Amino acid sequence: MKVKVKFIGAFRDAAGVSETEVSGVKNIRGLFDALVKNFGENLKNEMFDPKTNNLLDWVFVSLNGKTVRLPEDLDRPLQNGDVIVIYPPLAGG
Repeated sequence: MKVKVKFIGAFRDAAGVSETEVSGVKNIRGLFDALVKNFGENLKNEMFDPKTNNLLDWVFVSLNGKTVRLPEDLDRPLQNGDVIVIYPPLAGG
């Protein structure tokens, strides 16, 4: 099973790429673990509180174009071909 991950804004900067593919993950929690393993401390520090290791409030995720509720949906299953976008809060004016 393979999913595509797209990084926006600070998450793209921390990962050093705008997108990647990840294999062998079953849910969003496993995906985050794999991303931290693959992209290291910069991405981890951008996504997780260093003291509690909890996901930070400004991490937003969409799965196939639909918003994922975090942390409630961390165990949401992923399917082959899913597209996940990780992005900061969007502001406009």
